[in-house]
Amino acid sequence: MTDQAKTALGSSVLEVACDDPEVSEVAYRLLLESDLQVRNGSVELARTTGPHRAFFAVEDHVATTKLLRRRGLELDEVTPTRTACVGVPSVGVVAMSEFPRRPVVGDIESIDHLVFNAVNRDAAVALFAGSLGLDFRLEQRIHDGIHQLFFRSTEVVVEVVIGAPDSDPDAPATLWGIAWRSRDIAATHRRLSDGGMALSEIRIGRKPGTSVFTIREPAFCLPTLVLG
Repeated sequence: MTDQAKTALGSSVLEVACDDPEVSEVAYRLLLESDLQVRNGSVELARTTGPHRAFFAVEDHVATTKLLRRRGLELDEVTPTRTACVGVPSVGVVAMSEFPRRPVVGDIESIDHLVFNAVNRDAAVALFAGSLGLDFRLEQRIHDGIHQLFFRSTEVVVEVVIGAPDSDPDAPATLWGIAWRSRDIAATHRRLSDGGMALSEIRIGRKPGTSVFTIREPAFCLPTLVLG
């Protein structure tokens, strides 16, 4: 494995801030039908008012933190194998050893993409592409001055929305929402509806050939979309 591969950001461990982790765990277990893990990510629930955080898994945590510091990021060691960016508390890196691979057991197979909000386009590009080294794939305008940037780690797509009304002006980027990928969106919608969850109807997605629905449950603590 090359040095570049050892420091490439991959799967995402999501730390979701919530008021009642026990209630949120019930909701996430119903969604994921497993121990809160899918092919390219996992969910951890934290009783905190702090920001939601996405820790990207890396093969060599020590080498990656050294590289990120050389690129100008100030880092805080959360644990010996987990590091958060001080100026961007929604983002960090974690050793791959904290993310053991397990077979997917339910119809939700992966994280389709993470959604961040940001105020400044150039600062977002500098963070995600320049400092974190994600692949900058696409930029597109939506409406009224709002546009999207799309980046990719080796495992997860990151969407950054620039100019959203609820963006935090004091943070370069904040984790705002998550979209999950279903292998059978109709079956997922039916299963969650039968489980008592409040859902939107299935509708045509923005990405050609996709369908989506929104989960309207406060227990998820993040805007949540299912895509198939």
